[in-house]
Amino acid sequence: MTTNDDAPYRTATTVWPTIHERVLAAFARGWDAPEPHAWDNLMEEDVELHQPLTQPGTTRRTWHDEAQRIVTLLPDIRGAVMSWAGQEDLMFIELQLTATLGAKPLEFRAVDKLWLTVNGTVLRRDSFFDSGPLIQAVMRRPSAWLPWWRSGLGPFMARRKFLVR
Repeated sequence: MTTNDDAPYRTATTVWPTIHERVLAAFARGWDAPEPHAWDNLMEEDVELHQPLTQPGTTRRTWHDEAQRIVTLLPDIRGAVMSWAGQEDLMFIELQLTATLGAKPLEFRAVDKLWLTVNGTVLRRDSFFDSGPLIQAVMRRPSAWLPWWRSGLGPFMARRKFLVR
């Protein structure tokens, strides 16, 4: 016999798999055609964001700015979901990212850790990847230097002082 006291727990527990599926589908759609607003329906307005090589922030506007820098440097970037796991309000999504940098292919993997609301929106996103190979690729491909500079991604700290918004 169940009581009314455990009803909210049962409801929340049973809806998380559905929420995970919706978040995963929206996340994957965004990486099929990345652009600054591709994930707007997925993120809370005051989303907290952390990712190597980009400015951390606490608004969707921050993501728009940083995503624009990424697609400026890597206009053909795409991400394919390799695996994922979710437990209640927490999800991990592993991505294989591909792009062209300096007329040569670039591939790397990332894992995103997402904190979710029961509405299926992201409260916080921490992305983890080894930025070393990406920086090495930029340094080894002189044709990528100017696009890297113009993107606003590098050199990270000095470049941001001169950006005009």
